[in-house]
Amino acid sequence: MAEFMEIHDILHGKVRGNPVGISLFYDEVPKAYQGIKVDPCAIIRSAMDNDDIVHVDREHQDCMTGAFTGGFHEGTEEIRTGQYIARNIEPYTNIAAARTKAGNFVLPPGMVKAIGAAPLNNIPEGITVDWIVVVCNPHWANFIGAARSVIDGTPPHGAAGTSFCSELFATPWHEDNVVITPGDIGGRMNNRLKPEEMFVIVPMKYTDSMISILSTTPDARAILEATRPEGSPYWDKRQRKQDKEAAKAERAAAAGIDTSNDLNLSMDWDEEAQALIRKTPAGILEMAIGNVEDYAEEKGIQLITREVIEEQMRSMGMDPAMLS
Repeated sequence: MAEFMEIHDILHGKVRGNPVGISLFYDEVPKAYQGIKVDPCAIIRSAMDNDDIVHVDREHQDCMTGAFTGGFHEGTEEIRTGQYIARNIEPYTNIAAARTKAGNFVLPPGMVKAIGAAPLNNIPEGITVDWIVVVCNPHWANFIGAARSVIDGTPPHGAAGTSFCSELFATPWHEDNVVITPGDIGGRMNNRLKPEEMFVIVPMKYTDSMISILSTTPDARAILEATRPEGSPYWDKRQRKQDKEAAKAERAAAAGIDTSNDLNLSMDWDEEAQALIRKTPAGILEMAIGNVEDYAEEKGIQLITREVIEEQMRSMGMDPAMLS
């Protein structure tokens, strides 16, 4: 199992704020964890954005539903049966509301005394972390969320339509699996998520493979080419690019210019754009250049600048801030 600081460091810059360690406390609450009276799911924001080491329990909480879901409060009859949902949200049937508040959606009543959250780079000594939670964009969620699937092929648990407290406290325990979720309205509001952000929850047992994923550069070009049939337009584009590169190299050789350390560019790039694309990991550099040049060619752009790279990234749903 990976060390906390190793996990923190590999995730730094890929997720918002601090990765958060979630701990289930079955008996006593460690002194380092301060009780706070908030919606239970809001302990993520306290640790993620404010560096706080906090816990919620029967007395320290401001949402009976979240406390019931976390197993440290028996809730009210209305909460246990889900009737507060059926009575106030017209589409919900009684049976749907009841199922929402039972089984895999809650921790067993009384199983834990409290639930704690702490920044992963400041976990108090002797504390067991059951799972980590990060907030990130969908791009990084794809990588982080594969922490188990690369081991045994089990995909992450995709959560939607359930409460975020369920997804945060109960689902990882019941499913023993990675959870990817946008969170419900309350969970997003309490943790102040931006529209493009989502939650990923990773049990500690899968953190070694998560680190491996984030520190390994795949051969993206080889993977892509393995998927393309013989008649794919890709091969024509590939050949045109190779022809342009060969012509450029021939001109450079005739002029006595050493291009051995140059990027394999077939279009004109300004210096800033070249500096930016050089930050791309070696294994996907050629593919990244090709994607940008294809985009520029489609848009009739003659000179590739930083703005062109950022536009191309946005067109693929990627965050240009990754270039920083």
